[in-house]
This record gives sequence, structure tokens and C-alpha cells, in this order.
Amino acid sequence: MSEITWTLSPEEFAATVERAAAINARAVKRGFTGRIEVTGSTREISETDEAGLPRTRVVVDAEISGEAPRYNGWTFLAAVDGIETETGHHFVIRTAPGIEESGVDRSTLAAGRCEHCNTVRANRRYTYLVRHESGETRQVGSTCIKDFTGWAGKPVFMSAADLADELSDFIGGFASSGAEYTPETVIAAAWAISRRHGWVPASAHSGTPTRDLVSSYLYGKSRADSELRAEIAPEIPVAADMAKVIIPALLDGLDGSGDYVHNLKTLIRAAHVEHRHMGIVVSAVAAYERMTGETARRKAEAEERARKREEAEYAGTVGEKITVTGTVTRLRAIEGSYGYNPTTSMLVIIEGGSTIAKMFTTAAWAWEIEQGDEITVTATVKAHEEYQGSKQTALVRPKLVEKKGGEDK
Repeated sequence: MSEITWTLSPEEFAATVERAAAINARAVKRGFTGRIEVTGSTREISETDEAGLPRTRVVVDAEISGEAPRYNGWTFLAAVDGIETETGHHFVIRTAPGIEESGVDRSTLAAGRCEHCNTVRANRRYTYLVRHESGETRQVGSTCIKDFTGWAGKPVFMSAADLADELSDFIGGFASSGAEYTPETVIAAAWAISRRHGWVPASAHSGTPTRDLVSSYLYGKSRADSELRAEIAPEIPVAADMAKVIIPALLDGLDGSGDYVHNLKTLIRAAHVEHRHMGIVVSAVAAYERMTGETARRKAEAEERARKREEAEYAGTVGEKITVTGTVTRLRAIEGSYGYNPTTSMLVIIEGGSTIAKMFTTAAWAWEIEQGDEITVTATVKAHEEYQGSKQTALVRPKLVEKKGGEDK
């Protein structure tokens, strides 16, 4: 067959080699005298993820090749399936491993012919094309092939297409990311996630550890993982810049002779981060913040936000039109449907003074603001709600009046 090439992850390639060996062993037990072989060469692909972070994906260009089976000087070139159609009789050629389909001369084939018993049968659908080491080529019926080759058992034929299908099905069910990330990318992801979700150590008794969120962000394939990447995307530009600051700062300023300091400095110098080292590299964010005193400042800010939320009061009365000014503390696109039509609305939460206002809107302005913007909206009070101990005022039909630094909309 002509070589079949796939681009696989290193894990997929190793599993495919093992699978091919199992196929070889199984075929040999059945009398197959050919050979299949999987070889590959490794290369790196530079790309960006959904949020724009750079990553390097290590792949293996795998080639499936082999040799056709031989029996008593005869080599199996192909299995020939006869097909009757409205336009006449046609042939489906399934070449053996190591045989190019272009090397099969279709003009020599005849429907239902066997050149061993020298008969043509209208109902003969399956034949083989074989070539002797002398160069002679013959078309032999499937029922005559054993007698023709003189093989003690029934000769076994494995087509290149069947082999490719079996390996493709196996590869298709093999889950592997195949991606390798630089320390800079891992630290950028950790920094961005900690801005949105706070820093959660692996030892925490509640909450999802930042290490696990970073792993989901980089390698996860579920819908929740995609939503996490979309949520974190606005933080990525600043996060990427921060990673470039954090690494040299730690290499230059992180003191200590313990294993943690040594391991962290070694790993952030590495070309790529192995998954088993993810937790240590992610912790670079916390190490940097401890080193710079950032943790204390953020803790004070978090406590202040918590205090304000505890003291929050409802705004207006249900049905009343009010004006709210505050900082956008959360933005999230929500998919839903109206009747049979899919829709996407934006969840917007504004905190200002003693008011926490929540609204869902499909208005264009909601896609033009950013978390951290100070805005003023007019809206109608829909309900007074409580979320995680905080009083929230739910608004409907919000209209953007002003965005700090921007124009009225």
C-alpha cells in the first residue's frame, strides 16, 4: 500500500504501535505472512488556544507501511470485489500492505474470472490478484486460492484499507490533548484564573484548587471547560504580560534553599511543563504575590468587597424605574432560547454604594463594556433577591446612560 500518514499525539502514537503489533500477532496466528509497520517522526506545532495564549503541541507524523503476504512464490497484490451497477460491472480494489493501488492494472481484470480453474462464473464476486516472483500476474477466485498457492491453511489476506480503518477507529477513541505548554503560558493562565476565581491552594477544604482550574482551562474538552476559557479570555492580555514579569522576578528574587524553591526555579526555566509538574508551576503566581506583598493587598480588597456586600441594601421598589451607578463586577454570556430561536444574553452585575444590581440583557452595549468599567444605567426593578447572603436588586430593560471615559449610548 502507499504509506498511510496520520498526525498523532505522542500518546496516540505509542498506543498505535502497540495496537499494530497486536494486529500483526493476531494475523500471524491465522496464517498471514505479510507485515505491517508503524514508524513516526516527532515535530512541534506552535499555535494559540481559544483565549489567545501561545502553546506548543508535540505531534508525531506516523506512517503505516508494510509488505504484502506471500505464499510459495506468489505475492498477494489486492482483493478484487466485483460490483454490478446500472452502468455495468465495476471493481473495488483493496490493495495489500506495501502495494500501491496505481500498481494494479484494472484493464487485465474480468468479471467472475478465475485463472486457476479457468472458468468464468457470473456469481463470482470475490477474487484475488496475485503476482509470481517471475513476474506473471493472475486473477484467482477466492474458493480456488488455497489450492492455487498450495498453502496448508486457507491463506489470510489483510487489506491496507481494512488495516487503516481498524487503526483509525482505535485512534478516534483515544483521548489525549497532545499539547505542551511553556511555563509562561501556564503562569499566565494561573494568573488570569486567580483574578476571576481567587487563589485556591490545593490543600483547601472548599472551592476548586487553582491548579485544577488551570488544568481544565488548558486541557479540558467539556462544555464547562470551554466556558471557563471564554470567561478568562478578557484577562489574557494582561496575564500574558504578568507572566513575563513573574518568571524573571522569581528567578532573581525568590530566596530559600528548600526543595520547593529549587524545583520551582528549575521548572520555570524549562522549555515545557509536564502535566505532573503543573501544580508547582501554577504556584508561581502565589509565590510571586507572597514575595511582593500582593497577597496582603488583595486580601484586604477582598475583605472590603465582602463587607460591602454584607451591607448591601435593596434599591427602589418592584416596578419602579431607577438609576444605578457602579462598577461592573461580572460579565457573562448566557445561552438560552426564546420559543424555537436560540438567543444569547449577557449577565451584568454592577456594584455601587450600597447597591448590587443584576440584569440580563441582549442590548448591544452589554458586549461593548468590560469588567471593571464604571457605568450608569436606568432600568425597572424586577425583584429583590438574595444570593450567597448578599441582597441583590434584579433589573429589567436596562439602558446604558453613561460609561466612564466613554460616550452616552
